[in-house]
Amino acid sequence: MALTLAPALAIRPHTPRGSPRPSPTFPVFTYATAVGGPLDLPEPTEAPRPANHASALNAPFLTVKVYNDFGQRLPISYNSNRGSPTIVGNPGPGTLAIAQNTAIAVPRDFAGAIFIGQTYDPANSKIELSFNAPQGYRPGLDVSYVDGYSVPIVCSCSGVPVTGCNVPLFRTGRTCPRQAPGGDNLLCYNPKMNVPNGPADPFFQPCQGAAFTYPNDHGANAFGKCDGGDIQCCVGVGLSFLSFCSLCFDSARRGNQNWHH
Repeated sequence: MALTLAPALAIRPHTPRGSPRPSPTFPVFTYATAVGGPLDLPEPTEAPRPANHASALNAPFLTVKVYNDFGQRLPISYNSNRGSPTIVGNPGPGTLAIAQNTAIAVPRDFAGAIFIGQTYDPANSKIELSFNAPQGYRPGLDVSYVDGYSVPIVCSCSGVPVTGCNVPLFRTGRTCPRQAPGGDNLLCYNPKMNVPNGPADPFFQPCQGAAFTYPNDHGANAFGKCDGGDIQCCVGVGLSFLSFCSLCFDSARRGNQNWHH
């Protein structure tokens, strides 16, 4: 079965004036994995789909919509785990315009990530996804700031926020321990990326338990919460008047109420 994304939703590489140019190839980068998250998978084995699994999806593809409510164009790129099939259409780096949304479709046995930020640095905020047989073709999903934070992301399933944190961390008054080169407040590298049990660095602490802020920050793991297959992720804080801006509101997952607008 072939699936073609609607032209209006497909990512088109585009470089607006003043925006970073996509790299010809995605930079080599070994990023930290949220332990227990959708990318923390065992070595591939022959694992048949459980018979009559009540929550397994029958669809051959899992569709994820990403909305830009951040207020500026955002670079977006994709990665698949070794041995995983690619996202349908194998999209390359592109940009997501203000108020634009894009839909991606991932096939069965996929495991990978969507990177979103103000540059193409692979330490950006990311959405981690899996849709594979060892989990009975149930979606695995989380928002991870384990490597770094660039933009706030919240993901909802059937309209209910399940992972992510809409706190704009650069606006909390906390000091980023190490900023990426190229400008202020583009990307903050996470010093706890290799500290399994945390706790979160003070800069990342407002999102602890909502997005992965260290590898074992399990409150952000949304496995089992998206079995309906309706996944929508919003980049921003939900302060615009766009029709989808309510997807960014997330008071229930706002870093355990450690920061408020």
